[in-house]
Amino acid sequence: MYFTQRELAAVALTGGDNYSVYLHREAGKWSMDVSVLDSGKDVKQKYSVQTNRGGPKTWRHLDQALSFAYEHCSNCQNMRVAVDGKILILRPEEG
Repeated sequence: MYFTQRELAAVALTGGDNYSVYLHREAGKWSMDVSVLDSGKDVKQKYSVQTNRGGPKTWRHLDQALSFAYEHCSNCQNMRVAVDGKILILRPEEG
């Protein structure tokens, strides 16, 4: 299943802890999956982000994918990035 940028923005409005973002490299390009979480914070449904024309949204460089994620999911409380077999978990700064 896929999300458009507009649907992603709607999910982000529901609250930063109601979804998670996962950036990963696939076939030499970065792609983004978004999981909608239920009230117990378990994955309810998983979506891939797509372009407005219908194809999967991909980026050539990680910094471009991160920039998109921060632009469209700035309130996300659970973001993960898969790099060389390791998962980096990005959380908001406590302060």
